[in-house]
Amino acid sequence: MYNTNFASAFYFFAFLSLIVFAFSSLSNILTPIAIAILIWFLINALANQIKRLPFMNSNFGEFISIPLSLIIIVVSMLQIGSFIASSMVELSSTIAQLDDKFYAIIEKLSLSTGFDLSDKFEKLFEQFSIASMINKVIAAFSSIVSNIMQILLYVLFLLLDQRFFNAKINALFPNYENRARAKEVLSSVSKTIRMYISITTIISLSTGFLTYLICEFFSLQGAVLWGFLAFILNFIPSIGSIIAVVIPTMFALIQFTELSEVIFFLISLTAIQFIIGNVIYPKLMGNKLNISQFVVILSLVMWGAMWGTVGMFLSVPLMMILLIILSQFENTKGMAILISGDGKIYSNK
Repeated sequence: MYNTNFASAFYFFAFLSLIVFAFSSLSNILTPIAIAILIWFLINALANQIKRLPFMNSNFGEFISIPLSLIIIVVSMLQIGSFIASSMVELSSTIAQLDDKFYAIIEKLSLSTGFDLSDKFEKLFEQFSIASMINKVIAAFSSIVSNIMQILLYVLFLLLDQRFFNAKINALFPNYENRARAKEVLSSVSKTIRMYISITTIISLSTGFLTYLICEFFSLQGAVLWGFLAFILNFIPSIGSIIAVVIPTMFALIQFTELSEVIFFLISLTAIQFIIGNVIYPKLMGNKLNISQFVVILSLVMWGAMWGTVGMFLSVPLMMILLIILSQFENTKGMAILISGDGKIYSNK
């Protein structure tokens, strides 16, 4: 009995290690596919909302909803890219103009602490010269554009292929009970992910827009960039909102003349993140995001280690999918209960 349990545990951890190694090694191939699937879910979620519009009849809505959603997503991505490019150029020039002020702050810190910090910060500050930043922006956007084209190609083929999904499920599961169960699991995954993406996107847009307004109110340069940064980082659990507050505050510390202004700016950003993240978002999600906070952090670290920043964005959706799948089988319900937040596993019944 002991040998059997030991062998089962060994095979399980060996298989898990193999999966982690494969996901890490193939990250360049798998991450664009994962992003494409996420965008595909977003397009379908938006299409469902378009079909519910009062002036949309059933036939016309079914025909136009997917193409219109695809156009909206693509145009939004292009507009965001344009805004970010201009904001990054503006920010690089701002940093160049604030060289003297930055060194003045370092000198004040050196005098107050008694340590010479100028040499230690000099190499770090050299990385923010105009030339280096513009070159980094060009290189980064060249990489993003190439990946976007690949991702959009994946999305397009997913959209073309989705009309055959039902026929493929019927062919894969000839038995009625197995087929019904498979469709139930896939429906649960689809509905839950669409719900998560829809609510999180709305919340992230609100957070990003309010962050932009605060940056504009305080006249912090690069307001569009900070708003977009808050929007994107809101998809990363826990640490995303912290980073979205810390980075603009660091630049505010350089730009603003009064420390009190920096403090009010920090309080404003923190208040937005706290109210939206701890009051509004939980009310909208309800008990649908029933995942242990410890598991969320663990998933964030694990997927971040395997897929980098993209893995952090995908950590929660992937854990939601895993929770739904594990809850459907008797042998894995125990693992689903451990992953869940309150011990109540997802059920369609």
